[in-house]
Amino acid sequence: MTKEEVVKLLTLIESVYSHFLVKDETVLLWFQVCSEIDYKQVMSKLKNHIRKSPFPPAIADIAVFPCEETDFPATLQEWMKEGRERIERERNQTKRIPIPEWLVEYSTKKSI
Repeated sequence: MTKEEVVKLLTLIESVYSHFLVKDETVLLWFQVCSEIDYKQVMSKLKNHIRKSPFPPAIADIAVFPCEETDFPATLQEWMKEGRERIERERNQTKRIPIPEWLVEYSTKKSI
């Protein structure tokens, strides 16, 4: 977002919320934070905020930061595949761990 867009944003907030006063520190802070934010998305969130809230927004209320691309879905698919393979391997194993003798009388399973 450019400085002109930040000024437009703050002007809109100030015109809608009469008790919101823009100080020099406020403008500088918004300049720093809003440099990496998309103007159109923030304006959309601000308009929704104006419709819903009688209070001026904080930066966190209207900020829309770009999402980092991750390979999480691919990683999740890999984990699911490995889990299915492990379950199948365990099912196909014929050797079972025998129940200890002291537990046989309490178990519904019979010792092999």
